[in-house]
Amino acid sequence: MKLTKKEKQIFWDYDLSKIDLSNPKIMTWYLSRKLRFGDLSGISKKDLKKYLLKLDVSASLRELLKNYLNV
Repeated sequence: MKLTKKEKQIFWDYDLSKIDLSNPKIMTWYLSRKLRFGDLSGISKKDLKKYLLKLDVSASLRELLKNYLNV
C-alpha cells in the first residue's frame, strides 16, 4: 500500500503495509482514524455504510455521514 502525504501524517505510528484491512476490527479503526483527520480519500461509500455504526467518530460526524449516505 503506497501512502499519500496525508496518510503518512495520519498513520505516523503504524506500518500500514502490515495491517489486514479485511479484518473488520482493523477496518473500523482505519476508517475511524482517517475520518477523524478529515481524510475521505480511498474510502468507498460501501465501506462507510458497512461500518458506520461501529466507527469511533463524533456524533456530529456520524450524523453528517448518515446524511451523505442517505442512511
